[in-house]
Amino acid sequence: VSLVGAGSIGVNQAIYMVMGANIGTSVTNTIVAMGQMGNGDQLERAFAGATVHDMFNFLTVAVLLPVEAATGYLAALTAAMVRNVNVSDGESWEGP
Repeated sequence: VSLVGAGSIGVNQAIYMVMGANIGTSVTNTIVAMGQMGNGDQLERAFAGATVHDMFNFLTVAVLLPVEAATGYLAALTAAMVRNVNVSDGESWEGP
């Protein structure tokens, strides 16, 4: 998001980077779950939570990646969301 805001990369590239980051966090949470090996009950719960998180990320990317590649839906949605945003140099944006 910051790279897009700075103009370093375009929205299209950022969409694919965010999807890759979702897959990357799946590895991280599984490693953290394995850190609970001292207690079998905690390991079971941590690994179950990590698995749910993994499946959510994998299924989200499995659905949205082909949709984005075929239609450009996420890029169009992003363009529609920021259509009326005009921030000039040196101006700061305040959120809601």
